[in-house]
Amino acid sequence: MQNIKPLIGISANYKENSSMLAENYYKSVIAAGGLPMIIPVMQNPVVIDEILQKIDGLIISGGGDIDAKYFNEVPIPESGEANHFRDEYDVALIIAAARRQVPMFGICRGMQVINVIFGGSMYQDIKAQYDGFSLNHSQAEARNITTQTAMIRDNTLLATIAGTDNLAINSFHHQSVRRIANGFQEVAFTSDGICEAIESGFYDVFGVQWHPEHLTAESQAHKNLFEHLIYLARIFNRAKNIHKKYYSVDSHCDTPMFFDYKIDIGTDNDLFTINPKDLGADDEDYDLPYKIKVDEPKMRQGLLDAVFMVAYLPQKELDEQTLKLTAEKTESILQKIIFQANQHFDTLKIAKNLNDLKIAKQEGKKAIFLGIENGYSLGNDLKNIERFYNLGVRYITLCHNGDNLICDSASKTAHTNNGLGEFGKSVVNEMNRLGVMIDISHSGEKTFWDVINLSTKPIVASHSCARALCDHPRNLTDEQLKALASKGGVCQICLYKNFLTALPAASVDTAMEHINYIVQLVGVDYVGIGSDFDGGGEIFGCTAANEFVNITKALIKNGYSDEDIGKIIGGNFMRVLSEQGF
Repeated sequence: MQNIKPLIGISANYKENSSMLAENYYKSVIAAGGLPMIIPVMQNPVVIDEILQKIDGLIISGGGDIDAKYFNEVPIPESGEANHFRDEYDVALIIAAARRQVPMFGICRGMQVINVIFGGSMYQDIKAQYDGFSLNHSQAEARNITTQTAMIRDNTLLATIAGTDNLAINSFHHQSVRRIANGFQEVAFTSDGICEAIESGFYDVFGVQWHPEHLTAESQAHKNLFEHLIYLARIFNRAKNIHKKYYSVDSHCDTPMFFDYKIDIGTDNDLFTINPKDLGADDEDYDLPYKIKVDEPKMRQGLLDAVFMVAYLPQKELDEQTLKLTAEKTESILQKIIFQANQHFDTLKIAKNLNDLKIAKQEGKKAIFLGIENGYSLGNDLKNIERFYNLGVRYITLCHNGDNLICDSASKTAHTNNGLGEFGKSVVNEMNRLGVMIDISHSGEKTFWDVINLSTKPIVASHSCARALCDHPRNLTDEQLKALASKGGVCQICLYKNFLTALPAASVDTAMEHINYIVQLVGVDYVGIGSDFDGGGEIFGCTAANEFVNITKALIKNGYSDEDIGKIIGGNFMRVLSEQGF
């Protein structure tokens, strides 16, 4: 990876109908080991997005003032005249890069615009608006002369990159970052308190207020900033190549729960309002803004080849009429998934096996597999398994929260069946016969052991974690993980905070702890990713399908080989699917 020269896009300035850039930007990229590409200023989002697909890293360069409208303010007299063409171009670049997880480095204005687009604000003029103003932040000296000192906070990425807590810098700005965007932190400041650097805690995005490109020839600390971007870009380049070579599969998402809100899995869905009671919440009756986490554009941005979309119904009554209606409702949901995918046949494909996924990838389409979450959908009729199998269902989660006719649950259980009931044993046998994967996520521990002893095929936990790291009844003990692996099954790590940690927040690093733990316990062949997106799953660094590639980046940073990463991001789960007998 060290020999790869990643392609680094650099935003241009705009003046007199010309795109232009100071040469030290691209000289610094070359010196750091990258290949620079100046991105011309334009207002063509399609072309911008195509460029972002090809580059491995992005520098947002310096320039004039940004229009105050981007942080919901009216320009003050001291604010310079904005270049609206440049503003719109930078905004489009940053948004496109963020959607595709392209590493970003903002310089001077570049840092300011990044902060604003992610929700922060600005001092339009430091002298007019900042009470602590005391330094001259617009030096008259040449750009390779340092006139100030950036004081760098301990235990930050910038401190590691710079190798010092006091860095001599130049200064050419009258505006400055004011309110730091959510998810970012201020990591350096001047003696008068002006923010000099920001970095994201969960994404490959950082920025500095000064102009390091003019200081790299004589300062290793400033050169290190560009070398760090090259390091991140090499990882991203490798991640993209891994996704080209191997299948990436998310084994569990609940997106169909939102079909009643008129969402479309083939398009980039807009923000809409939901009521949690509509999705099964018991007492939460309020409006909540929401954006779908899995659709074709997001899968494409996140380099995700396939998802298992499930028909989910919460556990309710077990009377004959309700059970029949539940089965009908389940088929309706499955038919809606199929219909929506077929409406976008040019970009989506319903898949039933590994060969279908292979064809979809070759054709540049995203594959949609079908699953059922909660065997309650079967009612009391064993024939419903084949009914749903013929529609394309390739796994059934035996239960959800609460016992059903099949088995006892890990949550809200009354131990109705003492594990797997008599009907449940017939369900396991029929699923084995047809080649439907048995999913024990949500199952109680006694249910797990009954299934593992009865099933003749490998079983899966489509979205579960390691109980040794997070003591939740939904998670699997070491003994369960060993048994699962011994039968050739797989545990797909769930990106749901409450199953990952008891701490207030979870991130990609938290998920990596579970992956690493299971790999060390039973081997790399028995773990994968089941996000639970649109069912509560989201963690910092991977909040939607467009951020799936960040899991791959984390696996690279943790030292996994390309082959092993290919197993974790999809290969293991597809192996179990293939071992069902078709």
